[in-house]
Amino acid sequence: MKTLIGLPAYNESPCIGKLLDRINDVRDEFKLPLEVIVINDGSTDDTEEYLKQYSNDYSYISYIDHDGNKGLAQGMRTIIDYALSHLEDEDVLVVMDADNTHNPNIIPTMINKLKKNHLDIVIASRFKYGGEEKGLKLKRRILSKGASIFANIFFGVKNVKDYSCGYRAYDIEFLRKLKDFYKDKLIEAKGFECMIELIIKAGKSGGRIEESPLVLEYNLKESPSKMKVVKTINGYLKLGVKYNRLRKVK
Repeated sequence: MKTLIGLPAYNESPCIGKLLDRINDVRDEFKLPLEVIVINDGSTDDTEEYLKQYSNDYSYISYIDHDGNKGLAQGMRTIIDYALSHLEDEDVLVVMDADNTHNPNIIPTMINKLKKNHLDIVIASRFKYGGEEKGLKLKRRILSKGASIFANIFFGVKNVKDYSCGYRAYDIEFLRKLKDFYKDKLIEAKGFECMIELIIKAGKSGGRIEESPLVLEYNLKESPSKMKVVKTINGYLKLGVKYNRLRKVK
């Protein structure tokens, strides 16, 4: 079994190297067969220079350049397409934020839970017992908690409290079935709401989803937030309007 870590990155030069160092430490400590793919989403800072250096120094790290900034949704599409074309059904895709706020030390726990409990997705959750948000401003706390309440009311996916966190482990066989069913419409959202969309579609398709506690280390973030609050809220509302039209995977 192999694990691919997918990192969508846009202007993350202050922290991408620190995160890759932490991932390398986890790889060495736990002897994990890891590969890393970074999606450089049209960064205009020194992100690509760091990626060139790390991909030269570590054979298991590579990156893909987007021609211009296409946003998180397209970054996720690129990661999923890459994973499905490079991994076998028994493998795992782990997606994390590239800003060093997601601690890679919990990856082995997430993978173990995914495989031991025969799950399709494990979400690193701030709202699971043992989870926490460090350094997050009140406005972002309200948005993340509000998104969770909104999603639970409208979608009610079993065992899910943290719909918007992008730190997740995906079973490749299940992800392949989702992609085969939805095809190019697996991710239709334009922005950060794509993470909620994926969980909705996985839940509607009978996905077995559980959460693992996450201590969000926003206090370590050194790059500006890319999230546009009003735009993201509008995206959530649009999902609420169309959620009941989703069909189940047969």
